[in-house]
Amino acid sequence: MTDESEFYPMPSFPMLSVDDLAASTQWYQDALGFRLVFTMPGHDGQPILTHLRWARYADLLLVQPWQRPAEPRGVGVSLNFSAPGGQTTVDALAERARQRGALLAAGPADTPWNTREVTVLDPNGYRLVFSEPVNMQMTMDEVVHRVQAAML
Repeated sequence: MTDESEFYPMPSFPMLSVDDLAASTQWYQDALGFRLVFTMPGHDGQPILTHLRWARYADLLLVQPWQRPAEPRGVGVSLNFSAPGGQTTVDALAERARQRGALLAAGPADTPWNTREVTVLDPNGYRLVFSEPVNMQMTMDEVVHRVQAAML
């Protein structure tokens, strides 16, 4: 069974309400490299939910709302994805997203907490933060010290 079709218990996952399920599903695949795992049809046969996967245990569900959701969506919330070793880099993801017209809200940039991050806005206004570690040899004490120093 491939990663795209493997089903496993998901202890936590975001579910995003989107305006156009087909367009948003395609955007996540094209701009950010998510893979389609499953599409759930409604009573009329039209899709009402898509299950996407960026990496193992980094799943995302998109749902067509039954009623118009409140605006703006996702205020104060960001969805964070950590790049597994070797899959991609934050810089490569940012370039892919930029080439496909995605809006980058921040980065790619190094952070005091030992990551390199890029923040992408999806077509519905949700904030997605992709990160990767910068220095795997750094201890937690060193990271804490860097963060504290950056706050001065």
